[in-house]
This record gives sequence, structure tokens and C-alpha cells, in this order.
Amino acid sequence: MATKEIVLQVIDAFDNNDVDKVLSLFTDDVKWTMKGSALTIINGKEEVDKFLGGMKDIKVVSSTKDHIVIDGTTAAVDGLIQCKGKNGENMAMYYADFYELENDKVKTLTSYIVDKKE
Repeated sequence: MATKEIVLQVIDAFDNNDVDKVLSLFTDDVKWTMKGSALTIINGKEEVDKFLGGMKDIKVVSSTKDHIVIDGTTAAVDGLIQCKGKNGENMAMYYADFYELENDKVKTLTSYIVDKKE
């Protein structure tokens, strides 16, 4: 499967809170690093599953993919994601995600997240 297709499937799965699909597209030893106002490092599918399970009440309202750059098994995607929290609060964040694939699965994901200021 092509790198772009895999990355778009990951994004779609995140947008639809489809944790099982996300996990199916990650290697067992995936490393996901999130950088922004805090640093979060998640190692392995089990930790990803726990992390995403804690976000099940957050619903994606919309997301953009402003740029998609592919170089072999590496990809970069940026855009804006808008969500509703469990108490109905609106959240909006700019993101830039960098993917490294191995054997058609995401081996590393580095996410830069910045809150959108109105």
C-alpha cells in the first residue's frame, strides 16, 4: 500500500475515533511523540490504546489537510482540527504530523500541536 494511502487512513481513523483502525495501522512498538504546550511520549500499541481510550468523549467536528508531503516511507501532514469536548466545549488546534512507516505501518509519529487562538 502506498505511504499516502496509509497516512490518509490513519487520519480518517483519528477523525472518526476509530481506535481499532488506528491500532491496526501502527506497528506493535510504535512511538508517538506529541509536542506543544507539553511533551507526551507514547510507546507501543497498548499505551496508544490507553491514551485514545481516554479521549473517547472528544469528537472531531472537522479537520483539514492543508499540506501532504510524501518522501518514500516518510510523510508530513498539517492542518487544523476542530473538536467538541465531553462538556460541549469547542477546541481548535493546528497540527503538523510526521510519519515514518515500516512494512506499511506507522513506526513513528511525531505530532506538533498548537491551540488556535481566536
